[in-house]
Amino acid sequence: MRRGWERLRRVLAVATVATLLAAPVFATAPSAPTADPDSVLRITFLDVGQADAVLIQAPGGRTALIDAGRDDVAPLLRQFGVSEIDLLVATHPHADHIGGMAGVIAALPVRFYMDNGEPHTTQTYRRLLAALDARPEITYLEASPRTLTLGEVEIDVLPLLPRGTTNHNDRSVSLLVRFGEFRAFLSGDSEVRQLTHLMNQGAVRELALLKAPHHGSDNGFTREFLNAARPRVVVISVGRNSYGHPRPAALRAYEASGATVFRTDWHGHVSVQGRESGDYEVSFGGEIALRGRAGDRPTHRPPVAAPGPASVPAGAGDARLRLWVHADAPGNDHRNPNGEYAVIRNLESGDRPIGGWSLCDRANHCFRFPAGAVLEAGGQLVVHTGAGRADATRYYMGRRQAVWNNNGDTATLYDDTGAVVVVFDY
Repeated sequence: MRRGWERLRRVLAVATVATLLAAPVFATAPSAPTADPDSVLRITFLDVGQADAVLIQAPGGRTALIDAGRDDVAPLLRQFGVSEIDLLVATHPHADHIGGMAGVIAALPVRFYMDNGEPHTTQTYRRLLAALDARPEITYLEASPRTLTLGEVEIDVLPLLPRGTTNHNDRSVSLLVRFGEFRAFLSGDSEVRQLTHLMNQGAVRELALLKAPHHGSDNGFTREFLNAARPRVVVISVGRNSYGHPRPAALRAYEASGATVFRTDWHGHVSVQGRESGDYEVSFGGEIALRGRAGDRPTHRPPVAAPGPASVPAGAGDARLRLWVHADAPGNDHRNPNGEYAVIRNLESGDRPIGGWSLCDRANHCFRFPAGAVLEAGGQLVVHTGAGRADATRYYMGRRQAVWNNNGDTATLYDDTGAVVVVFDY
């Protein structure tokens, strides 16, 4: 099985670029409908925990998926209206990037598959090979430097470090996605060596969007790279982890570059819509959180925990705190209680002790913060509806069903005396 796929891969890897680009999926067919002048490229960073899965939906309906998380993401893709994948890319063969690929290949038509040509010894990788062997109609593309077209969108495959010279992370497939003046850089777990290599190759350009390499690790950026890229928006694909991702040094570097930072562990699915003009919007939870114009820094940079300020009755609010609720969990809300959550952000310069404080919905379902809980200066806490192990920034109500009504509710934060601190109505 493995030998069969590897043999096919070697044959296709030496095919000419022109031959591969002539395939219908990467050409704009003459019969394709004319694009609406307001058509957008949508890049969605799926909330798949401590893993990567980035969905690209081009004007005209062409679709690419860059990595597939750790678990099966096919049901989630269907929620986003995906019925087939034109281009499936495995940036590198680690489980948090390819764990869900076998499920995608089994569940959806896939036309082209790309990876960096590096095998791995894990069961996850062998499962991916078996899925590919079962689908001989999928065409393999090696990640050699080339430009692919996905409808009106161009995808530059950037040069890799030579095979055998570095680890899997630093041979992640890296892509520059271009739609007119809008540019986005996507890679897997690229570290300092690969980012420096790309700088030396002249492959780094000014960007609207940067996917934070390596989940916001402190070895997933360099100052030189950020100075050249000057990203307007940085999105970090991250979940609960023991690595400390995203690392404080990375967050400081992204913010110092002038970027607005979004995180899937705080914001859920983060969608960036880019236009040919270079203008863009960032949304999560069904709300637009940020708008930007080509060549300009965003004029509206809200707290990254929420799409806007909390709604606070007169006399009942603390302007130094923000409260926001993500009510609509992916899938069935009652089967995914941790997919809905409340976020509390501290905008002041000092820590705020919140031990004994309570967060309640309109029906008086409440969560009480344990003694010693602290909301750090400039930081935020996330309160999930379901069960889990709490840490310094993440808490769990322990409920088996959804609490926050999708069609409107009220979240109220009370201090330890029962006084209202802040209210959020939606």
